[in-house]
Formats: sequence, C-alpha cells, structure tokens
Amino acid sequence: MKSIKTVITAIVLMISITSCGQKSDTGTIQTKQSFVQHTPTLHHEVALEVLSASKNWIANFNKGNAEACAKGYAAKATMNAIPFGVKNGKAEISEFWTTFIASGATNLIYTALRIEIVNETTAFLSANWSMNVGRGVIYQEKWEKKEGKWVLTYDDFEVLEKFETPKENDTNSIASHLDLEEVIKVSIKWISSFNSGNGKVCGNGYSENAFMNAVPFASIQGREGIDGFWVKLINDGAKNLTYHNPTFEAITTKSVTLSSQWSMNIGEGKIYQEKWERIDGKWLLTYDEFQVLKQY
Repeated sequence: MKSIKTVITAIVLMISITSCGQKSDTGTIQTKQSFVQHTPTLHHEVALEVLSASKNWIANFNKGNAEACAKGYAAKATMNAIPFGVKNGKAEISEFWTTFIASGATNLIYTALRIEIVNETTAFLSANWSMNVGRGVIYQEKWEKKEGKWVLTYDDFEVLEKFETPKENDTNSIASHLDLEEVIKVSIKWISSFNSGNGKVCGNGYSENAFMNAVPFASIQGREGIDGFWVKLINDGAKNLTYHNPTFEAITTKSVTLSSQWSMNIGEGKIYQEKWERIDGKWLLTYDEFQVLKQY
C-alpha cells in the first residue's frame, strides 16, 4: 500500500511539473531547449576518450617508455612537479620523465580518480597516485584535444611521501579508470533509455531501496515509486535528456558519484549527486538528488 501511495504521489507531482511548463497554442510541450545544444551523451563520450588517453599514459610509464610519456604533452605544456619545480615545454618535461624513469620509478597507480568535462575539447582530471618510490596527489591534469589527439597542456602534482626503500604494490594501476568507464557506459544506457521512452529500464537502474530526491517536487524511497516517477514523466512528453559538463568520481572500489547540469525539452537544472554502487556485480543508483532550476 505504501509503495502504491508513493507512485500516486509521484504522478501527481509530475503533473505539476508538466502543467507549469510553457505550452504552445495546441497545448503540447515546447521542444526547444534553451541550454547549449549537443548530443545527449556527448560529454560522457568525451570522458571515455580522456580516460583512455590517461590509461595509455600510465601504461607507457610503467613500461619505462619515457618518450611516449613525453609525447602525451602538448608542445607548450606546463608541468608543476612539487618539489622539483616547474617544467615548461615538451623538452623540459621529457627530460624530467626520462631521468625519473631511469632512476627506477615504476608501478604507477591512480586511485580516487575524478574527471570533469568542460566541453568537447577540454577535461580536468585529478587523483591520488602511488608508485614504488613514493606517493602523492595530482591536483590537476588538464587534457585538451588538439588535432584529434588528447594531450596534457597542464600538469600539477606533488610528492607527499618518498619511500626509503622501493615498495611494490599489486593493485591494478587503472582500477579507478575502469570503474569510471563502467559507470559512464551504464549512465549512457540510462540516458538513451529515457530518450527512447523506456521508463521501465530507467526504473530498473536503481537499487531496491534507492532514494531519489527530485527538488522541489518529490522525495521517493524505493525502486517501485522511482519507476512510476520516470514512466509518468516520459508518458507526459519529457524527452531529449542531455547531460552538460558532468563530473565523475571514483569514491571507493564499489562506489562512483556523478554530478552534472542537465536539460530536456521541458526544463533544465542540476544533478547534485548520482551515487552509483556495485551490487552483486551490477552498477545501480542508490541515491539520486537533482533539482529543476528552470521550466520552459
């Protein structure tokens, strides 16, 4: 009974959403989005490209290929390597990595990876890092797409601890990358399902006891009520859901968060947090908080 009441509440509230939106003289929802236009999952796809470039860079470092690492930077890139100083241009950066790798540094691992998409040609990446000789933090890697290739134009990292003797770590060097890639692909599927009108698939993307807070319209506990929310919204004509400037962050080995601006044909707003968790081998939404900031 409680779940049925929840669904009814969601339906009533979503009627409020659609009735408040601007309509044409025929009473249909207007389809023009005032937000910057691009394909619904383009920024997800950009994130996958940057993650791939980052994985390749790490693989080259761990293989001792300093030349390939240097080629991962733009000609006029800047690298702030604390406490080693600022390196300007590919030549200085190449010399740094060549010397560093020759000293025996290897086993580079990224954890707690975070990637923010600025636009189709720019992304920011940050992470914790460790290798056999020390550990530290990457404050910012700025990746830019130049002549069809993703390269680093700015790199700011710090050594927080230098090990007295080398330490080997058998952790997967790109585990955080892989987790983010999996969630991004699941998110792409969720968005595509919404835009194709398949609300049931959207509802199945949540865990059994998930919580969704749709500000200011509804707070819903449980998959059944959430399913009803999306089915009703889609049936009322909502479509063309697009994520803008998303940020993906690997929190633990089993949890990833996503935040983003969003728009669709009836309005736009902000996703404060989608919390994706790996449950029985499947990535599901366990928490979802977003707000409608503008209705058309």
